[in-house]
Amino acid sequence: MKAIPTALALILLSVLLVLANQYRLGSVVPTAVYAVLAVGLILRSALREKKKRADLVVRLNALFDGGEADLTAENEESALARRVVLTRKAQTVREEKLRQGYEHLSSLVSDIAHQSKTPLASIRMTAETLDSREGPEREVIRAQTDRLTFLFDALVKLSRCECGLIDGNLNPRENSVEELVCRAVSDALPAAEKRGIDFTADLEEGLTALFDPRWTAEALFNLCDNAVKYAPENSVVTVTARDLGTSVRIDVSDRGPGVPESERNEIWKRFHRGANAGTLPGVGIGLTLTRAIVTAQGGRTLCGDTPGGGAVFSIFLPKSANVSKQKEFVTARKD
Repeated sequence: MKAIPTALALILLSVLLVLANQYRLGSVVPTAVYAVLAVGLILRSALREKKKRADLVVRLNALFDGGEADLTAENEESALARRVVLTRKAQTVREEKLRQGYEHLSSLVSDIAHQSKTPLASIRMTAETLDSREGPEREVIRAQTDRLTFLFDALVKLSRCECGLIDGNLNPRENSVEELVCRAVSDALPAAEKRGIDFTADLEEGLTALFDPRWTAEALFNLCDNAVKYAPENSVVTVTARDLGTSVRIDVSDRGPGVPESERNEIWKRFHRGANAGTLPGVGIGLTLTRAIVTAQGGRTLCGDTPGGGAVFSIFLPKSANVSKQKEFVTARKD
C-alpha cells in the first residue's frame, strides 16, 4: 500500500482545520494541532527523501562495482540502472580489447627485439674480422651495431614493464643477498672496466631476504650500470648491504654529479632523464624497471646523495612475507 503523498495529507489537514475552527471558534487548539502535524509530515517527507537518495547512491555504487540490480521494474531507478549496467559492460569490453591489443603489441615488440639480436651479433662478428687497414668503416659498423643492440635491449625491458610480465613471473623466496650482489656486479663489470671503475662491496655476513633472484639481479644491475655511467673515470662504485630488522637495505653509491633533490622522485618515471644525463647513453627505462621489480615484491626504492658528493640509490627488500601485508594493514588503519 502506497503512502499518502505529503501534499495531499497537508490538504486534508487544512480541511480538518477549517472544520474544527467552525466548532471551536476563538480556540488556538486546532491551529496548534495543525501546525504540529504539518511540521511532522514535512520532516517525515524530508527524511524519507534523504533515505531514498542514500539508498539510490548505495545501489548505484554497487552497480559500478559489479553488483546486480533489478532491471525488470518499470521506474526511473531501473531505467538508470539499465543505463549504468550497459555502460559498465561496454567499458569492460573496451578495456579488455585495449588490454589484449596492448599485450599483443608489447609481446610483438619484445619478439622483434629478441629476433634482431642474432643478425646484430653476426654483423658485429663480421666487423671484428675486418682488417683495421680498411678504413673507419669497421669502427662505424661496430658503433652502430652496439647502438642498435642497446636500443633493442631497452625495448625488451620496456615491454616487460608494459605487458605485466613482471608481476606474473616473480617468485620471491629466501635467497642470499651476497649472491645477488655478486651477480649484479659481475654483469656490470665489463662496462666498468672500460672506464677504469672499480667496485667495492661492504656486506653483512649471512644476509638473506625474500626476492626473485633473476628479476632482482636485473633490478640491482640497473643501479650498478647507472652508477658506472655517471661515475667519473678511474673512480669507485660502492655496494653496501645492511640488515634493518624487517628488511635488507642495499645501497649503490657513486662519486658522480649526483641527483638534484627536485628530480629524486621524477627519475623513477618512464623515459625521464635528469639534467645531468647529458649525452650519456640511455632512454630512461632502467630505473623504472628497477622500481617495478622491487615494489612488486613488497619492497621500495630510494634516491639520495653521499656526504662526499655523488648519488646513492637504495632498494629495500623484505625479510618476511608478512612485511608487505603489515604495511597494507597499517595503511588501511590510517585511512
